[in-house]
Amino acid sequence: MQAVETPEATADVPALIEAVKPIVLPSNEESDTLLRIRHTSAHVMAMAVQRLFKDAKVTIGPWIENGFYYDFDYKEAFLETDLRRIKKEMDKIISMKLPLVREEVSADEARRRILEINEPYKLEILDSIVARDPTALITIYHIGDENSKTKWWDLCAGPHVAHTGMLPADAISLDSIAGAYWRGDETKPMLQRIYGSAWENKEQLAEYARLQAEAKRRDHRMLGKQLDLFSIQQDAGGGLVFWHPKGARMRNAIETFWKDVHINGPKPYELLYTPHMASLDLWKTSGHFDFYKDGMFDQVSVPSAAARGAARCGPPFWPPNWPPCRPLLYLYAHEPAAPPSLLTF
Repeated sequence: MQAVETPEATADVPALIEAVKPIVLPSNEESDTLLRIRHTSAHVMAMAVQRLFKDAKVTIGPWIENGFYYDFDYKEAFLETDLRRIKKEMDKIISMKLPLVREEVSADEARRRILEINEPYKLEILDSIVARDPTALITIYHIGDENSKTKWWDLCAGPHVAHTGMLPADAISLDSIAGAYWRGDETKPMLQRIYGSAWENKEQLAEYARLQAEAKRRDHRMLGKQLDLFSIQQDAGGGLVFWHPKGARMRNAIETFWKDVHINGPKPYELLYTPHMASLDLWKTSGHFDFYKDGMFDQVSVPSAAARGAARCGPPFWPPNWPPCRPLLYLYAHEPAAPPSLLTF
């Protein structure tokens, strides 16, 4: 017996294919529309914050990889509940369809306007622009024009959407609050940074939220603790990993596989070992210190042979009665039950 396809049976096939089609998240480089949405969202958020929190001072608010942020100087800490209030105010501004108007003014005129509204961070930004080019015209973007009942502006080079109504309110979310030093300098004021996500449509936002939830579920720090693979003991040093027996075996298996592929593969490599630390003079000679010193660990001072001996921890394999080194004791000091062989002196 042969099955016969009817129009009714096949009519929904394209719709089904479309329904299971994966959602591709565009990047700022791929979509100028998305970049404009994110940049304008940052401005609308800053406007909403200053409408709700009158004493809040604005600093900078760029677009970023998945959305935007804005840094604020405010006397009280923003709360998670404030994010909902700010988003609601953003939705109001979006519904007003306020135009975004670009204006070029002189540095003196920009300074006059900034002093008039008492925005010290904007003044510092203006000074840095003038320091680079004393004759530069200063670009301002306004939300709202002379006919608008509500207005807001900031120093900005753009680009933006034509009016706030072009922002997809259901594709924008406010996600988190973090601290950030002004201009990344710990000697300057600590600001409050509000992060947001912005996409072209609500389907993209939902997919981004799903990916974020999946990334959180797979977070290695959480899995390391849940599976008893490793721990990071902050008292011993930020970012220093203590491998537990299960994790050490897994790490050894991966390293053994890696070595086998490279040493015994079709294009074999030679195996070398180099020190983990080196003299500062070496990094200066190579040029690394001058170019990357801000991202390198600080110099280590080892004043005595006794200290150097204490720093050496011993072999990776521990016989039953081998005295354990200090880091190993530290690891098991945080465990309810440690293997007896590792605590035998």
